[in-house]
Amino acid sequence: MPNFNPISCLSSLHQQAITQFHRFGVVLDGTKEWQDCLIESFGRQGEFNHVVNLGVESIEWAHNLTFKQARKLLGQECDLVIADVTQGFDANGFAAALGTLKGGGLLLIRDSGISDAFGTWFEKSLNRLHRLSETEFHPSEYMGEAQDITPFAEQTLAIEAVRKVLTGHRKRPLVVTADRGRGKSSALGIASAQILATEPKKILVTAPNKTAVETLFQRAAIELDIQAQGMKLQSDNGGCLEYIAPDALLRDTPDCDLLLVDEASAIPLPMLHKIVERYHRVCLATTVHGYEGCGRGFSVKFEPWLDKHKKGWKALRLTQPIRWNPTDPLEAWLFDALLLDAEVEPINGVQANSVAYRRVSRDELIRDRSLLQQCFALLVNAHYQTSPNDLVQLLNDPKQVMFVAHANNQILAVVLAVEEGGLDEGIIELVMQGKRRPAGHLVAVSLSNHLSIAEPSRLDSLRVMRIAVHPQLQRQGIGSSTLNFVIQQTAQSYAFLSTSFGATSELYRFWHKNSFRCLRLGSKQDSASGCFSSILVRPLAAQMTWIEDARQLFSLQLVDTLRGQHKSLDNELLFSLLTDHTYQPLGFERDTDALKQLLTRYVEGGNSFDSSRFAVARWLLRVLPSVNDIHFNWQWSLLLDLVLKQQPWDVVCNQFGFSGRKQAEQQYRVAVRYILDLQCK
Repeated sequence: MPNFNPISCLSSLHQQAITQFHRFGVVLDGTKEWQDCLIESFGRQGEFNHVVNLGVESIEWAHNLTFKQARKLLGQECDLVIADVTQGFDANGFAAALGTLKGGGLLLIRDSGISDAFGTWFEKSLNRLHRLSETEFHPSEYMGEAQDITPFAEQTLAIEAVRKVLTGHRKRPLVVTADRGRGKSSALGIASAQILATEPKKILVTAPNKTAVETLFQRAAIELDIQAQGMKLQSDNGGCLEYIAPDALLRDTPDCDLLLVDEASAIPLPMLHKIVERYHRVCLATTVHGYEGCGRGFSVKFEPWLDKHKKGWKALRLTQPIRWNPTDPLEAWLFDALLLDAEVEPINGVQANSVAYRRVSRDELIRDRSLLQQCFALLVNAHYQTSPNDLVQLLNDPKQVMFVAHANNQILAVVLAVEEGGLDEGIIELVMQGKRRPAGHLVAVSLSNHLSIAEPSRLDSLRVMRIAVHPQLQRQGIGSSTLNFVIQQTAQSYAFLSTSFGATSELYRFWHKNSFRCLRLGSKQDSASGCFSSILVRPLAAQMTWIEDARQLFSLQLVDTLRGQHKSLDNELLFSLLTDHTYQPLGFERDTDALKQLLTRYVEGGNSFDSSRFAVARWLLRVLPSVNDIHFNWQWSLLLDLVLKQQPWDVVCNQFGFSGRKQAEQQYRVAVRYILDLQCK
């Protein structure tokens, strides 16, 4: 093909993309020097307004970002993306960058292959894009016929529907659902701005995190032509648009004229129920296709509740993309490549006696797309924080293991777990001193650090990261039976199983029923769920006395912290924790040794104030009767204020003249060392 010209080929494809309002992906197949020359020539002649270059190497006329930095492109637009997928590839950043590429734009991928297991999977997808070399052009499997569209028609309907929530009948929530890139958040922002432009209304916005509403606030600020002050907009007539975290919304119940809930499927259903009961003019919006939402699970669980409790609620579905044509080839490819289209399909003809269980290897997942898609769909449906990088991790991490329940070629449940522990003694010592936190050992490191017990990090264990059961089969024992299979298969390989999750009474009952026992509660509530993180353990091997010691230490910690950071703990969950079993006090010598070790680690910088305060209290009560001949000093005063009186840090800092908590805790550690030394004399 002597007259073949790669530049002309790209230019022709670009013109076709503009005409059809499509986006095309092109894999460049040639030497690095040829790719550099082609990109330079095409980029400079193409008159692109905004070019994003992903990877390590910079291009003078482009916006150069690493893949991770590309996550911050939210709300922006570009017309050319250049990606070197071998240079620090990050699936989240890649997906975010392509979400900013508008119709008429191109994606150019430098092809040199990714060597890991995910790369094997991803390379299959790259082969389905356009491929361009020095001598020939292979068209993509993804083309699609362009449709005649009015890009903002559905968004306009959504804006009007949101405004009607404010003026229409009370107690009739609006639920707006959309796939990614449909302008859902922008519609909420525009509607808010239109309301505030004419009326001094108070509009509150809540979402799982602030990042989820950045587009909403950006769009509202543009419409009102004002600057946002953090997550708050103040209109000239006295109206305001303000973000509030879901837990703060339910705790403080502030008044407002309109409440917007963005990415609603990422908020636990009990919280959504309370929000809708409390606020009578509310619009809930959520992504139902892709990673931001829980897809079918939201529809299956929340919408029937609305039918029963909020008759007259309204639903609106946005299907029209605003940045590209509905038949866009690149969106179809991206959904396929990163399983953004992983959706739970209905289960048919499953009988209880037909269910089987097995372990699934990474090689199987790579070979069998249907198997991978079914498993990943369940994982996405079960947890709103699943991201494209989780797919990469699933295929690449040799420590992750997967078990499934299946019947009739259908995946009914998935248990995803990761190996932990087996750390070197030197590392464990640093963990207990608070100087190291090895990645990938969440439970092992947390227990060793906060309880000052070496065994969790020394022993090989398996942490269950997710249990996902098909929505049609939940509450039928499938999750427990799959977990029991995991226990049978792993009992000879690991000392214990563990799990960590945001604790609710319902989840706790499930794990407790399966003989897992709580050893730790986090000190802070998650801002979206309002839950404290928890760690539960089930022994698999004999002679696990450290678990009983850890349970008793936990019970003492919990009684101590209930007056402080755990005072908002759900009472039903607290009741379950306290009635788990009768805690017998440790033997005197063992108690002394355990407390002394815990306090020594704290003095040396390990664990934390909250996880060791109960031990300081017990030590104080043991030491005080024997120190009649020792004069009262500042150390005793500081200990009594912080430990027995549980005075707030700001009160203690003011009383003792400390500059802040950091200095106060340094002196507190000195005081703990002081009473430890007294006991040793």
